[in-house]
Amino acid sequence: MQTARIPEPAPAELRPSRFSHLVVKTAQLPAMVAFYEAVLLAKPMFENAQVCFLTYDDEHHRIMIGNAPDARPRDPAAVGVVHWAYSFETFEQLVNAYVRLRDEGILPASCVNHGFTTSLYYADPDGNEVETMMDNFSAQDTQDYKRYYQFSEEFGEMSEGNFDPDKMVALYESGTPDKVLLDREEVRRMVREGTL
Repeated sequence: MQTARIPEPAPAELRPSRFSHLVVKTAQLPAMVAFYEAVLLAKPMFENAQVCFLTYDDEHHRIMIGNAPDARPRDPAAVGVVHWAYSFETFEQLVNAYVRLRDEGILPASCVNHGFTTSLYYADPDGNEVETMMDNFSAQDTQDYKRYYQFSEEFGEMSEGNFDPDKMVALYESGTPDKVLLDREEVRRMVREGTL
């Protein structure tokens, strides 16, 4: 049986200190800017007819969107980036982000409890996949979980972690503990029972 190995981090003096930003090009600049302003609560640091630099914290920009009017839609079957993810610290923050976006008409394409994360996947106007998520465990617990499940058949059964986000919100608002709503086995059980 294969097991996952969590590698030792690269030496601090040699590795990047953080992930800074991403850059995308689009043929629909206003729609893309509006999407990331909504999803990330980002504000333009600089914008003109050609580019928009957006940030949601003290970084000068977290995403740059460039105007490319003749750009062709990306072939979904092509190799390349699958998605980028934005993490929340608490389940309450993730729930609040979902509710805020839902009320603005922005809905996730899928929602999955992967075991070590709870993830909601959105599509931006160009069809790029954007994940909002949170870690379900501490760093050490996540490493232990991945070691156990990484190459197991159970870990691969991702569809059993799919859930209905509105049912998740209703359970959360009714007082169901975060610990239950973040537990993959509990999520799978509730999905089978139709409560999530």
